[in-house]
Order: sequence, then structure tokens, then C-alpha cells
Amino acid sequence: MSVVHQLSSGWLLDHLSFINKINYQCHQHHKPHCSKNKPPSFVNFDSLQMDSLSCFGASAPCTALDSTTKPENEDGGNCEVFTEKYVFRTELFNVTKPYITAPVHKKHQQSNEEESLMNGVKTEISISVVGKKRKRCVPFNHGELDAMEYHRKIRELLLDGSLQLIQEGRKKFDVIVIDPPWQNKSVKRSNRYSYLSSLQIKQIPIPELAAPNCLVVTWVTNRQKHLRFVKEELYPSWSVEMLAEWHWVKITNSGQFVFPLDSPHKKPYEGLMLGRVQEKAALPLRNPDVNVPPLPDHKLIVSVPCILHSHKPPLAEVLKDYIKPDGECLELFARNLQPGWTSWGNEVLKFQHVDYFIALESGH
Repeated sequence: MSVVHQLSSGWLLDHLSFINKINYQCHQHHKPHCSKNKPPSFVNFDSLQMDSLSCFGASAPCTALDSTTKPENEDGGNCEVFTEKYVFRTELFNVTKPYITAPVHKKHQQSNEEESLMNGVKTEISISVVGKKRKRCVPFNHGELDAMEYHRKIRELLLDGSLQLIQEGRKKFDVIVIDPPWQNKSVKRSNRYSYLSSLQIKQIPIPELAAPNCLVVTWVTNRQKHLRFVKEELYPSWSVEMLAEWHWVKITNSGQFVFPLDSPHKKPYEGLMLGRVQEKAALPLRNPDVNVPPLPDHKLIVSVPCILHSHKPPLAEVLKDYIKPDGECLELFARNLQPGWTSWGNEVLKFQHVDYFIALESGH
């Protein structure tokens, strides 16, 4: 679908996504074995399949290459067909800056123009262009005045409608799991990874990423300072209501705690703080007819931990009952990928490295 979001004012489209879902393919036939009587190219409307590779240009990115062998042709030879699938070059939609930057005095200039138009008076104006400045001392003609009047009529529609579509059309998440790199003495001593201060963690833009009623789950160390910070400062700053505190209990393969439960130093558990975003404005919820049960407090997640540092257990199955069926899921500071989730961080592929896996023997 090219429609990303729809409101009463209109639609927000993704042109690139629409192009790539058409499924462009090129078919090349191995010339020595193909019949000379075969048409040079054909188009299949459903998938826009084409025989000529040159129709896309040599620089088009290839995403797949398949080969099939057709039955014998009239000359008695086999015709081998190679299929290449293509996607549109993403850099052709890489528009990150306005084509022209609005002048600083735009608002003042616009108010003068509108005032003059309302009084029916022809005015003189200085036109500023970025990098150039020139004066025009000629009155506006009728065509220019008509264009300015038309712009005045539709300006509010364009401004309000576009902003609303852009804001609501941005991808929002129904669950956000965060595993922040907390600052502590052991991390400083080991220099194992970079860490963030409490102020830096607070600056993570959760309100911009969260959908209404978004479930926010934060991994927290057992340091009381961090636990209080999440409950008393972090979640309130994100407009997140603290609802539950869960614990991940780490055990051995034989069912023993990995550390003594009453150890004064290392504890065999870590905390999870769960809350939901409280929207200030009443925004429509996704699938309002779908109800999710309330979050229970003091639940345990018991598992054998991975010996790799900071390899957290996956939470998708644990949280599924508290997320809408079509919920969008995000993991921040992720160190591995999860099916159906969006992962963000500077180590998202860390535990996907081939060295952590072994190949299974293929069956005969």
C-alpha cells in the first residue's frame, strides 16, 4: 500500500514503497539455446516482467537472481531463463532539505502582502532569494495578484492538513523495550562498552516514538539509584505511568540460582519496569475495539541466561497478551534481531555474528 496514513484532510503517501511493491523483474534468455523466433520482450501486467535488461539501466540494484530451464525450442536446444528482481534506487527519493529555505522576514512580508490585498492596493516588494538579493520596483500585475489571493485562500488548508498528516503518519510503536547502557563503577573499570548518563537517557525521544497507550518496558540494574530514577524522574518525563515491576530470575541448567539469593554483592535477578504512555490530548487508539488485559505486578521471568554479556531474554512471547494483535514493536539498544520487531542501536547485529552459530548437517 502506498497510503501510509489517512485523515479527513487527505492522505500521506510513500511513493517509493508503491514502486517497489509492483515487483519489477527482468528475464534474460541464454542466447545460444533460445529460439530465434521468440519475441524480444514481453510485459506481464501483474508483475511488470520484462525481457530486456537495458530497460532499467545498468545501475539498477539487483535483489535476486533465479534461473530456470525452459523446454526444448524449435531448434532442439534448451532455453535457460535468468530472472532478476529490481527495486527503485532509494537515493532518488533522498530529499532531506528544502529546495529553497524560507527568508527570515517571510512572516512580516506575508502579513504586508495580505494587508495590501485586502485593501485592494497594488504594492511594491523586495524579493529575497537565498544567496541573492535583488529589488523589484514594479507593481504586481493581475495574474500575480490572483495567484497571491488563491494562495491566501488555501494556505491554512495546506499548513494545518500537511502538518497533521506528517505528525500522525510517522511510525509509532505500541511497545518499546529499552535496555539502556547504565553508568556504574564496573562498566567504567572494565571499559567494556560506552554508557549514558541519566540525563542522556532522559533525552531519548520516547514521546515522539510512542503510539497512544504504548507499553514501555525498561531493563534496570539492581542499583537503587537507577530504580528510583526510572520511577520518579524518567517515566514522568516521558509521560509514562509506572504500572508494574517484574523480575528476570537467572538459573542454571539444573534449576539453581546463578548467584546465592541473599548474596550482598551479585544478585541472581534483574528488574523490568513497565508502564504505559499517558496521552495529554485525546488521540484515537489503534483498533479501539480490541481490549488488552491490565498489566499484572510482580511477575517473574525465569530462564537460563546466555553467558554472553548483556544478552537479554526475548520478551515478545511474554508481552504478547498485553499488546494489540497488530502492534508495532521497537527495541532500543538492541543487540540482536527479533522477528517482526524494529531494532535500534549501535550493536543490533552483535549477537547475529556467524561465530555464535554452528551449521546443521544437511540431511540426505
